[in-house]
Amino acid sequence: MFKNVPKSEITIIGKDGDVRHTTKAIMGDPIVIPDQSVSIFAGDEIRRLIPSGAEETFEVLDPIFYQSHGRIPAHYQVKIRRKGMLPQGTGGNYTIHVTGSNSRVNVNSSDNSHNVVVDHSVFGNVRTAIESGVSNEADRTALLALVSTMEAASGDRNSYLKAYQNFIAAAANHVTVIAPFLAGLAALLGG
Repeated sequence: MFKNVPKSEITIIGKDGDVRHTTKAIMGDPIVIPDQSVSIFAGDEIRRLIPSGAEETFEVLDPIFYQSHGRIPAHYQVKIRRKGMLPQGTGGNYTIHVTGSNSRVNVNSSDNSHNVVVDHSVFGNVRTAIESGVSNEADRTALLALVSTMEAASGDRNSYLKAYQNFIAAAANHVTVIAPFLAGLAALLGG
C-alpha cells in the first residue's frame, strides 16, 4: 500500500541527541513510517532535509505502531508537533561526545584556544629508564634529581626550558638511555 506514495528521508534523533535511525517516511500529520525496525519514542525529534538546505524539525508526541491488517502493511503513525525550520545540523537535540586531552568542538565558529597538556607519565618512564640503565650511582642520583626539577617546572615554560637544558647537559653521557624519551620531554617546551 505504501509503495507508490512519495516518501521523504527522515532522521530520528533521541532525547539524548544521538541519531537513532535514518529511514523513509510519508510526511503529514501524522507522519507514517513504513519501516518496522525503527525505535521511536515520545520526545524524540524527526528531522527532514528540504531542498533549501534547512531541516524541518518535529517533536514526536505519540508514536503508535500498527500491525499489518489486510493489504495495509505494519507501520508507525507518529503524532508530531512542528518545531520549525533550523539550519542543517543545528538546534534541537544534537549531543556531541568528545574525549581526549586536546578535544574541542567548533560549531559555526573559529577555534582560537590553546591547550597545554602535560603527560606526567613521561617523567616516570624517564626515571625508570635511568634507574635501570645508568650504572654510576652519582650520575643516576643527579639525573633523577634533574627529572624531578623538570617535572616540577613543567607548568612554566621558561622554568621548564632551563630545567630541560640542565638535564640534557647532564645526561649527555647517557643519551642512549634517555633517547626514547627526548621527543616527549621536548614536546613539553610548547611551541
